Amino acid sequence: MSVLPFQCSSRFGRGLRPGLLAICLTLISLALTGAGTAQDGGGMQWFEADTLNPGLPDPPSDVLRDTPQATMESFLALSRDGRYEDAAHLLDLTGVPEAEQVERGASLARMLETIIDRRVVVDWHSLPDVPDAVDATPSSNDPFAAQPRRSLRLWLVDLDNRPVSIRLNRIAPEGAEPVWVFARQSVQNLPALFAIYGPSEFEEALPDVLRTDALWGLMTWELIGLPLLVIGALALGLLMRRYIMRLADSRESELSRLVIRSLCTPLLFFVITFVVGTVTTNVFVFSGRISAVLSPLVIIGYVLAVMILLMNVVDAVLDQLVVKQDEDLSAKEQEARRGFATQVTAWRRALMVIVFLAGAGFVLTSANVFRTLGFSLIGAAGIATVVLGFAGRDILSNILSSMQIALNQSARIGDTILYKDYFCVVERINFTYVQLRVWDRTRLMVPVREFVAEPFENWTAMTPELHRVIKLRLGHGADVERLREAFYGIAVDLDEGDMTEDTDALAVRVADQDTLGIEVWFILPCNDANSAWTYTCRVREALIAEIARWDAEEDGGRYLPEIAASEAA
Repeated sequence: MSVLPFQCSSRFGRGLRPGLLAICLTLISLALTGAGTAQDGGGMQWFEADTLNPGLPDPPSDVLRDTPQATMESFLALSRDGRYEDAAHLLDLTGVPEAEQVERGASLARMLETIIDRRVVVDWHSLPDVPDAVDATPSSNDPFAAQPRRSLRLWLVDLDNRPVSIRLNRIAPEGAEPVWVFARQSVQNLPALFAIYGPSEFEEALPDVLRTDALWGLMTWELIGLPLLVIGALALGLLMRRYIMRLADSRESELSRLVIRSLCTPLLFFVITFVVGTVTTNVFVFSGRISAVLSPLVIIGYVLAVMILLMNVVDAVLDQLVVKQDEDLSAKEQEARRGFATQVTAWRRALMVIVFLAGAGFVLTSANVFRTLGFSLIGAAGIATVVLGFAGRDILSNILSSMQIALNQSARIGDTILYKDYFCVVERINFTYVQLRVWDRTRLMVPVREFVAEPFENWTAMTPELHRVIKLRLGHGADVERLREAFYGIAVDLDEGDMTEDTDALAVRVADQDTLGIEVWFILPCNDANSAWTYTCRVREALIAEIARWDAEEDGGRYLPEIAASEAA
């Protein structure tokens, strides 16, 4: 039986219908109310007030407050000329006693100038120059695009471990046109902000010649002090690093030395960041252009110090627990530890990636990097993601490939492999490269992506035993049975614990023949891939010497090829 919408035969369903009807009517009522407000619009385009700064005289003609951009331009121009009493007309002095508004207004305007100069980077492109502050270039993702606004946030400034806004509000006094002024709450925060970001005692003690404007709106002492600060912080960090290295060398325990040495690099970052952050907060307060870069860099420095500390300490501890110094995992009895070491490497890589992503996320959320460094447009358009992805694609690909090797264990730490005709042992699986120890004790560094893409022979993937094959090209008259007996005897005589107990695996096979002769395979069972190569070389050398002796004893020879190799080619 079909059921109409909202139709229910149960007592509970019948009880719901009045409730659903009431909800629908409420939503319709709210929608109609909202539509009426949107049509009116007047009350939403500004804040209404009885008066605005009644304690101030009438504003001069060059005090412009009709648009947000005009207010900012007017304030900066008046402050630059020292006309702080006139600049007070651009502040909402609500809360300041009417009799004190002239004097307090000038003082607050001076404080605001300092805060803007030292902490605010004005984005003139996003500051509207129309009275209703409608965005001239609205984003399609903004639901309030092309809507009139009555409040604009210029910047965020830290105050007592919390961000406070520097805002412009559109206020309409009774009987007057609406104007844009700095918001009342922003004005009330100015004394506390000035106490933090205003000139320090040391700065005020500087000669006047160092406090004059130099280049790019910066003062002379900033151009001199910033390089000296960076050099001094770097020198102090290097001294601390040298002290830590000496402390590590004095330790007897290898683990203690490695852990202390792992502190060197993070300590260097921490000291530089701490010195720069402390000096720029308590001794020198740089202008907004420099602070906009230094503030996120200080946060990045602390995060980097913590990230590198965690990675270095984890690496040092795990290296000692899994693969100790000068320990060779390629031996036959180290089969279990090879798999364990490779698994630990995979989890270590995963932990480092998690730490990196967490640190990067913390930096982006805490430092507000895209806006602070002036990349808001790039970040909003998604270009930053494309640029970072393009630049880091190789690194990310190598990291994922190294984790792939460590997880699927196609090549474990300590495995003996044949890679591009290199007989080598996997020593390390790093983020971006695989370190291979070649048989001649040299190290082959292979990018992880290339290592994964190229096929290779893993001689210890499942078991350390393997069969090595000695291939010889001999003449048609060679006595295979005599060769078989000689090979068996040589293999047993030269065995130094290299051959498996299954001697039945010893075999001689004629694998191919052509007009030049026959190809004979001498199959040699080896119990350890690490010694199989040298064992095979010894057997081959003795076998060739025996065959050469046979040919020398017989007229015309029967075993070596009838024609020279050069002619065969």
